Amino acid sequence: MFNKFKRWKPKGKMYSLRCFQCGSGFLSSFNLEAPICGKCIQKAKSLDSTVDYEKECSKCGNRGVIYGKAMCHSCYFGFEKQG
Repeated sequence: MFNKFKRWKPKGKMYSLRCFQCGSGFLSSFNLEAPICGKCIQKAKSLDSTVDYEKECSKCGNRGVIYGKAMCHSCYFGFEKQG
């Protein structure tokens, strides 16, 4: 039997947090030390995937660094070739 007045309730604790980037409030099931909302995390992810091809990597010298960084994806994330 389906009860249309029965509501979903989260298991465990819920925390009301404020984003340290934009200041908007959001709910999380984790008590985060540095809370960041979904909108700001998407902005940060998109900046990490943007490549600036005019600059050279400070570690390997190849062109194409992550926007706002000084290294390419391979060096920044530790994917450089071994050997």
